[in-house]
Amino acid sequence: MSSFKRRGPSASAHASLPATRISARNSSVVLTSTGVPSIDELLGGGLPLHTSLLVNEDRFTGYAKLLMSYYIAQGVASGHAVSLATADEDPESIIRGLMGVVEGKVPSEMKEEEEDEDVTLGAGGAAVLSGRRMGATRNDVGNDRMQIAWRYQGLPRFSTAVGGAGPARAGTLSQQTPFCNLFDLTKRMTPAMLKAAGSQMALLDISAWALEAEETGSDNVFQRLIRHIEGLVDEGGFRIRPNGPPPPTLLRIAIHSIASPLWGSSTISQLSTFFLSLRSILRTSYATAFISLPNAIPPHVTTILSHLSDGVLRLDSFAGSSTPVHSAYESQYHGFLDIVKVPRVASLGGRIGEMGMLGFKVRRKRFLVERCTLPPEGEGVRRGDEEEGSNRKARSSCGTVGTGNNPLDF
Repeated sequence: MSSFKRRGPSASAHASLPATRISARNSSVVLTSTGVPSIDELLGGGLPLHTSLLVNEDRFTGYAKLLMSYYIAQGVASGHAVSLATADEDPESIIRGLMGVVEGKVPSEMKEEEEDEDVTLGAGGAAVLSGRRMGATRNDVGNDRMQIAWRYQGLPRFSTAVGGAGPARAGTLSQQTPFCNLFDLTKRMTPAMLKAAGSQMALLDISAWALEAEETGSDNVFQRLIRHIEGLVDEGGFRIRPNGPPPPTLLRIAIHSIASPLWGSSTISQLSTFFLSLRSILRTSYATAFISLPNAIPPHVTTILSHLSDGVLRLDSFAGSSTPVHSAYESQYHGFLDIVKVPRVASLGGRIGEMGMLGFKVRRKRFLVERCTLPPEGEGVRRGDEEEGSNRKARSSCGTVGTGNNPLDF
């Protein structure tokens, strides 16, 4: 008999936690949903317990805030405890603006996303309906398969189907609560659901803390926030006990735009200490964390914080981007999504397969992530560009210039 003895609780001991399931890749890892099925699949089935997810915010738009709202809404709908810390927004307004849960039969318009209008998010996260792009018609949507190059037709698509993670749902530990709920961006969460979650919700206005620290010279907001999170873990019973049962639910920690100007002055040392302390708390508690990082943070600081986080996503929206984007991409997506780092717990493996180029878009009712595919050659090119390209080819031919019939021209 082996002398090895597990010090912490096994995955089966988490069976009482709502809206969780055991990872199909590692039976010792328990997952919870981010609220977006396609993001769950990119992370390997969901966000593992005891880990953090860092999202690098996009520029001039509110897509990172939308992902955070999904994370919080999934926690509220699953009966999880939620802690929200923000300085750039009113935390109560974020909670009131959470998307509604689709109950009962799934509406047909959510099954056919091609029928929905695209939504563009403004700087404050406000949704702007932009209609069907590029004048697409119902016939265009029906012939979409014919527009894709043959070598891309066999590639698997990410699970963006309504209702969550498809076949993996059978592995849910808690059968009473779905692993991932379906949310509708055109609706708001019911007051009854918000009221029921009120006793398990902690909302923090960091701007007040930053002002107090500036006036009194007290501890910086990062030290105060880490003490607050540690208090929530201890008082709520979320700390892992070697021989004790798990709590009735888990804790979700959401931190919006950390180290933004409204958080007050911050240094690399303060941020590094906070991320290391948060990782220590997460490893010893039934909790997960979602942190968004402003685009204005210097790249070297972003790199350091990425190393101190378990999972890292980067959003690159097309709105306000100085980098030219192919019109075929711009007509189908609102930006690119980069998987910088996938959470790994109790594993030495690398990232999951080859992700390829990923694009995200916001339909009228939900957020989607798909693998980008190149359009057929010549599609989406303006007529003037075609003429310029043909003239350039004629000028660069090896034969007599201007003849166009020389057999050496190519």
